[in-house]
Amino acid sequence: MSKKEVKLAELSLLMEALCEERLSLSEQARLEEIVLSDPDAMQFYLNYSHLHGTLHWDQAQGAEEQIPEATPVSETDLPETTPSTPALRRKYLVPGLTAACALGFILFVWTAWFRQSQQPVVVENPADQKEPVAAGNAVETQLAAQNNLHRSFQIEASKHPMLQAQQNDRLQSTGNQPLVAMKPERVPPVEALPASAPDEAIVTFINDRIQDGWKAANIEASPFATDEEWVRRVYLDVIGRIPTTAEAEQFLKSKQPDKHQQLIQKLTASPSYVTNWSTIWTRLLIGRTMSRDINRRALQDFLVQSFADNRPWSDIVFDLVSAEGDADTNGATNFLLAHLNNEAVPATAITTRLFLGTQIQCTQCHNHPFNDATQSQFWEINSFFKQTKVVRKKMPPKAGEKQASQLALVSLTKGGTTFYETRQGLMQPAYPEYAGVKVSDAPNINRRQELAKLMTSGDDQQLARAMVNRMWAHFFGYGFTRPVDDMGYHNSPTHPELLNELAHQFVDSGYDIKQLIEWICLSDAYRLSSQFASDNESDNPDDGSTPNFSRMYVKQMTAEQLYDSLQVTANPALVVTDYSNAWSKMQKRDQWLQQFVYTHENEENDETTTFDGTITQALTMMNGQLVRNSLDVKQEGSILASVLKERSPDNRIKKLSLAALTRYPSSKELAELKRLVKERTRYLTNQNVPPQTAIQQSYQDIYWAYLNSNEFILIH
Repeated sequence: MSKKEVKLAELSLLMEALCEERLSLSEQARLEEIVLSDPDAMQFYLNYSHLHGTLHWDQAQGAEEQIPEATPVSETDLPETTPSTPALRRKYLVPGLTAACALGFILFVWTAWFRQSQQPVVVENPADQKEPVAAGNAVETQLAAQNNLHRSFQIEASKHPMLQAQQNDRLQSTGNQPLVAMKPERVPPVEALPASAPDEAIVTFINDRIQDGWKAANIEASPFATDEEWVRRVYLDVIGRIPTTAEAEQFLKSKQPDKHQQLIQKLTASPSYVTNWSTIWTRLLIGRTMSRDINRRALQDFLVQSFADNRPWSDIVFDLVSAEGDADTNGATNFLLAHLNNEAVPATAITTRLFLGTQIQCTQCHNHPFNDATQSQFWEINSFFKQTKVVRKKMPPKAGEKQASQLALVSLTKGGTTFYETRQGLMQPAYPEYAGVKVSDAPNINRRQELAKLMTSGDDQQLARAMVNRMWAHFFGYGFTRPVDDMGYHNSPTHPELLNELAHQFVDSGYDIKQLIEWICLSDAYRLSSQFASDNESDNPDDGSTPNFSRMYVKQMTAEQLYDSLQVTANPALVVTDYSNAWSKMQKRDQWLQQFVYTHENEENDETTTFDGTITQALTMMNGQLVRNSLDVKQEGSILASVLKERSPDNRIKKLSLAALTRYPSSKELAELKRLVKERTRYLTNQNVPPQTAIQQSYQDIYWAYLNSNEFILIH
């Protein structure tokens, strides 16, 4: 359980004790501490109090209804000890009214703060301002007199984090005047950038909007990351591996003021950029599973060519949605070939989720419970795929081989209406419609081509918004929405102006993916350290809070990034530099990945991995073949072989640290590792291990420890 979950669990027990009138003084102090320290805890307290008051009110009503009617008697016949009906009513209503009044008092304070924050004024008469509080105290006193056993829980507005003034200087400037509860400042609206704005203006816009978010949340950003941290981060995010020692040293020694921009442009122009992003999107489009009867290489070839030519994203999506032909000739067909099972339900869901950032899969059976997405909208999108048929074509047999076959995607000319069944068992018609635009269901209308046109052209920029959101999440670990592929009015983005403006500029750039990457990586937010600062500890999305991007959130390497990075730590010569001769190496990587892949085999063709912090991953890092290759001192050109040629222990350790962690060790770390090497070597020689072998094993241990550290596997 997270710290927040533990705190809320403790709060639940304390609230239960409060309502049952068994709260001790120490527990009451702890309850006050929790509620005043966390806005979520405050909301939990309000909801719990409201529910408790409601239950007491219902209990009182139920008690009155259960009282049987009795024969009327004269007043003189009643015993003196018999409670009257009003007394019974008070017995059940007093606790409920107490909670309700306490809730009303809290809401009164909250409303007063809200109004003051909307229209801040200078308090001229402190005595007058205390009157509402005094009235509230009078109410509590009266309630306490009616029921001394029920303790009232008071909350001072000035102590709650959501009601504090924003800056210390404002608190000091008020002098002796009472503090006025204030909300975070509302940032004024900003002007949109002109079409096709200069890169510098777009990066500045990103910086300004992110800083607006910090100001609104009353937090300060972490300091900038070191060059060592940044260069390792950008290599992993852009080309999918850590830098070699030569690449890292070249950047770290550079004194050019624009070396960050030069490196990003160099990386996006490299073959490794092409192989990395074709791998990312192959995984997103058809998963990691290799058992499907599709041509995985043909799809990746299509993506490789697209990223190498820097084709507009809109063109790539158009080809994937409207593709026709066989799996070998047209690699783009393999996307839909993998998902046209089960009446094209998977194809419908994954198309909208990947390209439009909209999850509609749960509406195939019923209307969405939380927004206005309807079952009919799902089947309207689904009807675009109903003309498409998957056929298996027999191929001419080759000499000495059995006759082979391959899948093909064919668009039929027939028209007609799609029917779906509602929860009431009624059959309803659905016609092809997207974003309010209806497409004819007549024959000879290629519906998938019409859908591709609607998605990639016109005034609808959802394609651009979805891509910007996904790319931001790739580089920061979190997008503007969570989850990244569930955008809509029901899931408001954290920085709507920034998301919309980046989408506009992405469209104006011609859907230039490299340009979008450069904008994001040159922003101040991307250059921040991953370390918490004293003023941004609340910016921790891992606990469920809203990301404000006041620091770089730590991400774990993907399985592909780990594989390629371990190749670098073994032998830089193994780094793939050209896709034309890299396919065999990538096949080996895909086979290695299968140990982590698990296919759900559900209607949406979902899969998951057992890579993220599992025992399988730990064992792979401790004694897997890739790590053993990195520790091989006999391999020509290996990192360890070159390290052992160094005469100085200092240089040896520095090279190992740079190769694994893209940084040099601190003086304290260097001294400690030298001591460990010396002691380890002495121990092995005492065990009759030859001195040269003992030295090799000592440095192997140091390198193994580096590779198995959190610092290696995390992108920070």
